[in-house]
Amino acid sequence: MIQVYSWNQGALDRLLAMRRNLPHALILYGPSGIGKSALAERFANALLCESPTPAGDACGQCSACGWFAHGNHPDLRRLAPLSESDDGKEKGSRDIRIDQVRALAEFLSVGGHRGARRVVLIDPADRLNMPAANALLKTLEEPAGDAVFLLVSARPDGLPATIRSRCVRVEVPLPPRAAVARWLQDETGAGEADIASWLAMAGGRPLHARLLAEPAQAAAHRLLVQAVARIPENPAVQVADAIAAIPAASWLPVMQYWVNDVARVAAGADAVRFPDQRERLAAIAARARADRLTGFAAWLQRQTAAVDHPLNPRLFCEDLLLRYSAVFD
Repeated sequence: MIQVYSWNQGALDRLLAMRRNLPHALILYGPSGIGKSALAERFANALLCESPTPAGDACGQCSACGWFAHGNHPDLRRLAPLSESDDGKEKGSRDIRIDQVRALAEFLSVGGHRGARRVVLIDPADRLNMPAANALLKTLEEPAGDAVFLLVSARPDGLPATIRSRCVRVEVPLPPRAAVARWLQDETGAGEADIASWLAMAGGRPLHARLLAEPAQAAAHRLLVQAVARIPENPAVQVADAIAAIPAASWLPVMQYWVNDVARVAAGADAVRFPDQRERLAAIAARARADRLTGFAAWLQRQTAAVDHPLNPRLFCEDLLLRYSAVFD
C-alpha cells in the first residue's frame, strides 16, 4: 500500500472524511516536492478498496488493493506526460495530450468492473496542454455518475479557470520545517548545518531537500551555484560553457532563486535560498542596477513557460546569462 509522508496525514484525513459526500472532481494542490503524488495514490486506493477501514482508508488486503498495488486495477486510469513511444524509445514529451484524454471516453462510458466507482488520476494536471484541457473540460461538464477525477498540481493557476471552477480544491500545505528537519535527519544522518542548507535551497520542500543530500545532486548543485556566482566577473559565454549541458529545467530555478536573493540583499533583507553565500550576494548586490535587476527578474519569471522546449538550449543559456550580466555596472 502506498505510504503517505507523515506531514500529509492531516490532508489524507480530510480527503477520507469527504468520502460520504464526494465531489466528482478534486484538485490536490500545493508546492512541488511535498509528496502530493503519494497522497493522491493513497486516496485513489482508498476509493477503490472493497473493505475500507472505519476511517475510510484502504485495507491493503482485499483483491482491489492487490490489483491497485500491481498497477492493474480495471477501474483506475492514470494520465501523465508521455515519456516513451510505442517502440520504447524516449519521446521527451512533457505534456498530457488530447488523445490521452479522449481515450477516457470508453472507460467512462461503462460502469465500474467491480460495481463501484471509477477513478481518473491526472498527475501533474498542469501539464495538460490546451487541447487536452479543453477535452477534459467537456468531460467534467457532463460527469459520469460514479467517476471521480483527482487532479494533482503544484501550479493550479496554470489550469484553465473553467476546469478549476468545476473542481473542489484541497490544499496540501508546506510541512513545518522542524518536522522536515527531523525526517531528513532520520533519512540521511546529516548534521544540522547541512540540513539547514538543503532546506534553505529547497524552500522547505522535503523531497527536493532529500535530493540535494545525494552526492551527485549535491555536486551538480554546487557546480551551478559556483558558475552563476562568478558573474559579472566571468564572461557570460564562459559561464554558459559550464552549465549549458545541464537541462534548462534544472538550472533555471537555481538562477531564479539566485536573482531573488540578490534582490533581497540589495533591498537590505536576508538571503533566503543561499544564506551561506551572503558575502558574495552582498558584493554582487552592491554592483546591481535596481531598475535592471527588477526588469531581469520579471523577464526571467516569464521564461519558465519555455524552459521545457527551448529551441536551442545553448543559445537560450547564453542569452539569459548575457541579460543577467547587463544588470551590473
